[in-house]
Amino acid sequence: EYFLKPDINKLHNPYLMKGMEKAVSYILQAIEVKRKICVFGDYDVDGVTSTAICVQILKQLGADVTYYIPNRLEEGYGLNIEAIKHLKSSYNIDLIITVDCGIRSADVAQYAKSIGVDMIITDHHECGEELPDVVSILNPHQPNCGYPFKELAGVGVTYKLVTALTDKAGHKEMADKVLDIVTIGTIADIVSLVDENRAIVKHGLELMKHTQNVGLSALLEVCELGRQPLNTYNIAFMIAPRINAAGRIANAELCVELLLTTDSDRALEISKKLDADNKERQGIESTILNSAIAKIEQTKDFDTQKIIVLDDINWHVGVVGIVASKLVDKYYKPAVLISRDDKIGKGSARSVSNFNIYEALCRCSDLFEKFGGHELAAGITIKSDKIPILRERINNIANEMLNGEPLVPQIKVDYKLTSDDIKMSIARQLELLEPFGADNQPPLFVFRNLKVLSSKTVGSENKHLLLTLSDGKNEIKGIGFNLGSYNNILSFGKKIDIICNVERNQWNDIEQLQLKIKDLRITKI
Repeated sequence: EYFLKPDINKLHNPYLMKGMEKAVSYILQAIEVKRKICVFGDYDVDGVTSTAICVQILKQLGADVTYYIPNRLEEGYGLNIEAIKHLKSSYNIDLIITVDCGIRSADVAQYAKSIGVDMIITDHHECGEELPDVVSILNPHQPNCGYPFKELAGVGVTYKLVTALTDKAGHKEMADKVLDIVTIGTIADIVSLVDENRAIVKHGLELMKHTQNVGLSALLEVCELGRQPLNTYNIAFMIAPRINAAGRIANAELCVELLLTTDSDRALEISKKLDADNKERQGIESTILNSAIAKIEQTKDFDTQKIIVLDDINWHVGVVGIVASKLVDKYYKPAVLISRDDKIGKGSARSVSNFNIYEALCRCSDLFEKFGGHELAAGITIKSDKIPILRERINNIANEMLNGEPLVPQIKVDYKLTSDDIKMSIARQLELLEPFGADNQPPLFVFRNLKVLSSKTVGSENKHLLLTLSDGKNEIKGIGFNLGSYNNILSFGKKIDIICNVERNQWNDIEQLQLKIKDLRITKI
């Protein structure tokens, strides 16, 4: 019952998180005596949304607060000493609250302390051996933290902080109004959509339909989502990439400004800029992907090379993470892509569901200048001359971790469909399981022995496949994204088996049942 009807009012008590009580009292005292506060974030969607809600709530509580997002190209991820120096000398900041970063920055925290800058760290990444010596740490992964749910995104941890702050200050309603922004960061960071994350996203999507956030409203308009049903797919593939694009090729502080502005003209101007940045990012990404595939095809030896490790002097550091994800999809191998110059390389790692890339990188940690992440994704900074050593060592580690077992993609099917199941009522019932995402994927069905009535490719570069199928009783529409190449083997009357989701498709007020095809094959007689 709770899964189907998650209640936002039944989230875990924020004070169950280690360090919360101290953080709340310290921040409220800092606000009272007008200390200068800086929220230090990250340039991805999780970091941007974390920064925006923290700054918004602190301002509403009367804080003297500014924010800082490091430049991905010049500074890289997380806290750095030069930024701390700048904040102290230029703005006389004496309290920094980190969001979505900082847990592995003990050295920077020590420097901040030495120049009189206090720090409260909120983060959700895995902790290192040494925790920073700061006023308070909020991270459900830290030792001896009894918080019941460990899978919050960075913005989820920030939301717990602002919930506690506003409740203590007697203005709990303030935190309720930022759930739409929390939802965007939670979906974009691909955290587990169960427990608290499920409740946050379910209620946040509802709030987003009538959002009072001027910047988000403008971005929805630019994405042409104003009149469409909002779901995790819209957020992950339309909203999030535009916010991410600024951090990848421009300046993510623009996105924080968007989410904080009350000027509708400025909001629309920024949203259009983000849309243009995203188009530019797509072009850069395509060039790097083609380059990476060419390198792999020239030298691939997947019997010994279980992990793809590639580097190039011409690759844009802001896009290598996306390309790494696409290589994982194509080859079903973990991938580490590094943009480098003659001295230093900055890279992103992505992995498959049954290989912990963070663990493998930990065992190479002596090679890195900086690294951090989790099971499926990580970031590294490494001296360029150590990249060949990394390539050899991490593959040796992977062979040891896998113990000779190959990495084979598997599709697990939930149920076998028959013609009696093809009803709109089933699609409506399945919608009760939304929002879908990590650890709560849409149910997958196998449907066998379907007759092809028509087949054609659609979309840019004919990448997608549009089918009309018959099960002998019903005529059914099917769409296969990125399955356009299958059109070459399909013809009228051909019998196929498919793996699919079942969904309602609404277009121009017409509703019909649709199968979203994930894979297909010619039926074996």
